[in-house]
Amino acid sequence: MREPDRDRWLSIGMSVLLHGTIIGLLAYGWWRYEHRPVIPSVSVEARVVDAQALNGMGAARQPAPLPKAPPPPPKPKPKPKAKPQAVSSPQGPPVPTTAQALALRAQAAQAEAQHLAAAEAERARLQKQRAAARAEALAKAQAEARKRAEAEKLAQEQRARERAERLAEQRQMALERKLAAERAAAARAARIAQLRQALAENAQSDAKMRAATAGWISQVTQRVEAAWIKPPNTGQNLSCIVHVTLVKGGAVAGASVGECNGDEAVRQSIEAAVYRASPLPPPPDPALYNQELNFVFAPQ
Repeated sequence: MREPDRDRWLSIGMSVLLHGTIIGLLAYGWWRYEHRPVIPSVSVEARVVDAQALNGMGAARQPAPLPKAPPPPPKPKPKPKAKPQAVSSPQGPPVPTTAQALALRAQAAQAEAQHLAAAEAERARLQKQRAAARAEALAKAQAEARKRAEAEKLAQEQRARERAERLAEQRQMALERKLAAERAAAARAARIAQLRQALAENAQSDAKMRAATAGWISQVTQRVEAAWIKPPNTGQNLSCIVHVTLVKGGAVAGASVGECNGDEAVRQSIEAAVYRASPLPPPPDPALYNQELNFVFAPQ
């Protein structure tokens, strides 16, 4: 399993920091050893005195000889190579010896090894923890994926059922519309046939009624002509339109003459003839009663 970049760089940084600290301590100790303070030497002027002179100084003091010129200062000797030993200095801590430096290096290496072991153990623990977390997350994601797949499958099945139901409903509605259209067409054809038959029957009835009405009007005209008293000076080709109103039983309720080519005496004679002819022959249809009957009065 690959280690994350952050942990790897953290381990490298800690290792470099530890090694740098150890190297810095060693360099500082070596520098202090090389720059330890030098104890200054004190020169004392002296001269050689004879022993006999020293013995006779008490009896008679001889005049002192002239002082000799001081000898030239000694040349500085080369600095001896320092031995690896601890030297105390008032200016800083004691410089470690080679054995102590090796011991310190061993201790630092051991501490580094312990630190690296602890870091490796912590890294292994973190890796194990992350691996467990990833495994748990993967299992959870797989469970959620299975759940989503099952839900999607159920949704697809539901959509398929709904689509099939809609198609069945559409087919049923189309069939019902077709049957309704056929029934409507059949009903319309039946109504048209009935209307045609009714029109034919009405036409026949109207023809019969017109024929019966024409015969009835002819009878009424003959009855009025039979009751008419022709006034003198009546011209030839008399033609007048007579309006008659009948009640049940054929009695005349009213009579008047409309357009007429005769004079007033002719008009009055025709109206008198209508009243004298009452009751008139009954009409072929009782609905004609209480209606105005119009006929042409033209006796020849």
